[in-house]
Amino acid sequence: MSIEPEVPYNYADEDSSDDNEGSWRDPHILLGGNAQPLPTPPPQITQTITASTRSNFRTSTRSRESTPSYTDASIVSDTGHRNPADYWVLPAHCNPRDVLGSNYKARSNEIQKATGSFIEFNERLNQIDIWGDNEAVTKTKSYFDTIVSRLAERDTTSRRKTQKWGKPERELTAKERKRAEKKQARLDEEKRYQGLPAISQNYHGIFPIPDASLPIVKLLGDNESYLNQIRADCKAYLWYEPANNVIRIAADTLESVHAASKRIRNWYIRCSRKPEGGLARLMQQPSQDYVVTFRTLPKGFVTFQYADPEIEAHMLERHRLLEAVTSGFPLGINDLIRIEEKANNLIDLNERSQGTLSESSSTLNQRNKEFIENLLSRGLESMRLNDWNLRLKIRFGQICLIDYPKKADYLTIDTIANKVFRKKLFKSALAPCISTTHAGLDSLFGFLSSPGNAIEFSDNPRTSFSITAQQYPTAAPARIPGQRSPPRGDMWNTVTEISFTDDGQRRLWNTMTDCTDLVDISCADIESRYSWDLRLQYARRLPNDDINSPHERFSHTLRVSSDNRLVLVTFDDYIPQIVTQKTKWRYSWNDYVVEICKDEIWDMNRIERTDRELPVDLTPIKPHRSLYKVSLYKEAWVNRLAENLDLKIGEAPSWTLRDFFASNNEDTRTLMCTVKKFSDILNSEVPLYWEAPDPSLV
Repeated sequence: MSIEPEVPYNYADEDSSDDNEGSWRDPHILLGGNAQPLPTPPPQITQTITASTRSNFRTSTRSRESTPSYTDASIVSDTGHRNPADYWVLPAHCNPRDVLGSNYKARSNEIQKATGSFIEFNERLNQIDIWGDNEAVTKTKSYFDTIVSRLAERDTTSRRKTQKWGKPERELTAKERKRAEKKQARLDEEKRYQGLPAISQNYHGIFPIPDASLPIVKLLGDNESYLNQIRADCKAYLWYEPANNVIRIAADTLESVHAASKRIRNWYIRCSRKPEGGLARLMQQPSQDYVVTFRTLPKGFVTFQYADPEIEAHMLERHRLLEAVTSGFPLGINDLIRIEEKANNLIDLNERSQGTLSESSSTLNQRNKEFIENLLSRGLESMRLNDWNLRLKIRFGQICLIDYPKKADYLTIDTIANKVFRKKLFKSALAPCISTTHAGLDSLFGFLSSPGNAIEFSDNPRTSFSITAQQYPTAAPARIPGQRSPPRGDMWNTVTEISFTDDGQRRLWNTMTDCTDLVDISCADIESRYSWDLRLQYARRLPNDDINSPHERFSHTLRVSSDNRLVLVTFDDYIPQIVTQKTKWRYSWNDYVVEICKDEIWDMNRIERTDRELPVDLTPIKPHRSLYKVSLYKEAWVNRLAENLDLKIGEAPSWTLRDFFASNNEDTRTLMCTVKKFSDILNSEVPLYWEAPDPSLV
């Protein structure tokens, strides 16, 4: 009786003859000592498979026969007789043409240029052979992984349309189980206090809604979702009575009634109050009298915001700077001639003595203090109950006049401060560029590093990235076969801020929209090279708990190169516009933090891309703008405003306006004196960057 299988296994080629007896036998089963060893496989297969290709290799080897053959003869290589450094196996579900592109040579050239590798498609093994060093190989594999992930996003044919059998769900980890139990317990707690109380409660309260025009759904939330959170947190029953337009409260303890009443009141204020801000254009009180003129922007000036070359050229031509001329004696003879020629536009110089300020000019500091307090307190109070990103910071630079009067060439301090700066149509902005090179700030770095002047932070410098983009706020709705996808509306302008660990992993990140300068106060200092502005900014955070949202998918694909440059991928529903790499040095100085920031800006619309399926590596691309900025803020401001990020419905942060304006070591007058003191340091340590000599001429 034979034990041979009815259909023998054949290890030879498919076209081998049946006369080759024993070719079907397993060489590990020794029958009579006639076992033949297997032919040595090609060297590509015997290499060690890396972790990044192991999963692809498994899937590919199982289904090579089912994968369509790539018949383009131009890409078939003879790499079977050469040893590549590594290889990337095409996944079983992918058509080679989808990964390699309809024009393989163009895509391969683009990848080779970006990664520094050499690649060829090995049709026989359905893989891409790669030559190069470890860094080039890793980068090449990541390019192909990105292409496959993008194919998976757009592939709607593989999505299940009916319920089918599948693998059982994996068992939750201890951390995931604890999180799920906590979420379920909260849902159970919310349900417990929904509706009217089944038994009489010991304490009761009532909150009459003052504004009958406020939409009740805005206050209560869809299906009373806002009330449910307050119910669970305060362990109280709350229900709305439409007839009386009131919310009634009932609980077993007086503390629960008081807590729920406070949360309802805060939430009503939050829903009915609009952000209140404004802008102020101030003049720093000078030590003596001046007249002021307008000058064109100097050669090499960096505009207050980045723009494409055409718009930037218009800005450089139209904008102006303030320039002071002393009105008292002694003056240069040319200054006297120019001033006398413009006597119709000036005060009578004979009525002014040297260094004497007018009565109005001598009160500028006091009036500036009142302006700052009024605007800043109003803005902070209107933002106090919002769970938004809030930031308060002081920047230094030059006041750039966008719209300015053209009637007079010379104006007095009183005219500038009381008339020009007060006009609603007058516009100005602070150009924050302090230097365009690191060498231009050597003196400032030396001052801050000197013992007794400041204390350097231990993590200097640290790097983060800011991506300004247009995106849809949520993931695309599921596609229904036979129906058109519903319209998604307009894209939103968003800003994603992200940083990475030393090994390139995504660390802190968030995506914000509605980024607004709520309070913008600028103060021109004509006795110093540098003026300053104070800004209170807010932004709404987009949720980052949806793994399918455009910003989550985009941030997940971000990585940094070995040169600490960003490598990013564009998506149809997330389109980057501006990428800024921020390198920051921080120093502790007089209870404040001095921050020197280098901004390197890439305009994605100016980067030529022949293949939009491939990632964009910014390493070989020179930034379209590079500048250094200096700012000042208190660590206490950051800590206070960070409380707003975790506010629940109706909660309020612990900080109040007193902390900013009436504490022992913090008020508006102290703030103004500190800013002026640091402005004087900048004036003495940092020359104007456009006046620096050309290094090529030295």
